[in-house]
Amino acid sequence: MGIRELRDKMEKKRYMQKKATEFKLEEIKTDLETAAETGEKLEELARKYGVVIATSPKLQEEVERIRKQYGIPKEAVITHIMTEEEILKKGAMGIGTKIDHEKLGMLLYQRAMLKRKENGGIMTYAESYLLVNTGKLAKKLETKDIEKAVKILKKNNLIPGTQELKSGVKIIRFLPIELTDDQNEIISIASRKGFTTLEEIMLKTDWVKPRAQAALQALEQEGITRKDESYAEGEKYYFPGLMH
Repeated sequence: MGIRELRDKMEKKRYMQKKATEFKLEEIKTDLETAAETGEKLEELARKYGVVIATSPKLQEEVERIRKQYGIPKEAVITHIMTEEEILKKGAMGIGTKIDHEKLGMLLYQRAMLKRKENGGIMTYAESYLLVNTGKLAKKLETKDIEKAVKILKKNNLIPGTQELKSGVKIIRFLPIELTDDQNEIISIASRKGFTTLEEIMLKTDWVKPRAQAALQALEQEGITRKDESYAEGEKYYFPGLMH
């Protein structure tokens, strides 16, 4: 395969990933906009996304019941739906617009919570950028805006913080998940491509098969990785929060 073909293939892959993210966000927005303030709708969203949308104070008892029933952490209870319009504020003397980084952080946090079933509560900065660089915010955000927003989330004790992997990739941890050294090692290996295999882990770590399998299974249970098997490519473990 020539350099041009390889470049075209990579561009097509990035485009498809972006479209998949946009489609998912549109689905989430529709769910939130049409959500009736009833216990049944709360339970449906809890099953679908692993969060509780608690915008009505009348349903606090129902919220607590659903949270406990589905094992949803308190961090994943959303009491106000942040919109893209709220992130943009007028500049000095009403000229232009500025980014409200505290609100941007809340938007990122909420969208990350809505994807916690897919990524287990960890994401790269690149993936986080794609998550909020949509709609009215498209092309108005820079990487430094995400960095500022994440710092505010950490300062306000809404997230555990960030972590730099051995690979050099920085990830954001949205949930207080305790990871072992073995699990962190696997995440670091997968961060280079967004996926890994059992064979690659064993080759790069010199671990025996049961040790590598145990760490992968634990990451599966946390929702951080997903196993995919195909006849053509064999068994792979994908990390949605690390795909960039």
